Amino acid sequence: MREVSVQGVPEPLRRHNEEQRRDPEDVVQNLGRRVRVVVLWRQRDDDPEQWIYLERMLPGDFSYEIVKRRWGGGAYRIRLLGDWDPVRRQEKYVTQVAFWIHRGFPPTAALRVRLRRTKSVR
Repeated sequence: MREVSVQGVPEPLRRHNEEQRRDPEDVVQNLGRRVRVVVLWRQRDDDPEQWIYLERMLPGDFSYEIVKRRWGGGAYRIRLLGDWDPVRRQEKYVTQVAFWIHRGFPPTAALRVRLRRTKSVR
């Protein structure tokens, strides 16, 4: 299993992941067909209480490398969603996993645009 720094990941999520020994790539792969969508969020650098929605992707498209290339380093969280629930009119929640990509990978242009956009909305 890959070594991942835990700095910046909120304490409750970090503890939960450590207790569960959950690597995000492994979780996505192990849940297989139960996961239809991976929703990626990033923790704001200037406000650790706020998470920014980045994108939805297919489970086969998720990897540390993809996130690193598209968004850069920082604290991330993925929410894994399953089949559409017609009664609730949304996908079924499966689980979430927090992870960290070293800040040595600078924020990408796409992330800087997203950060500016969310800052102007606040």
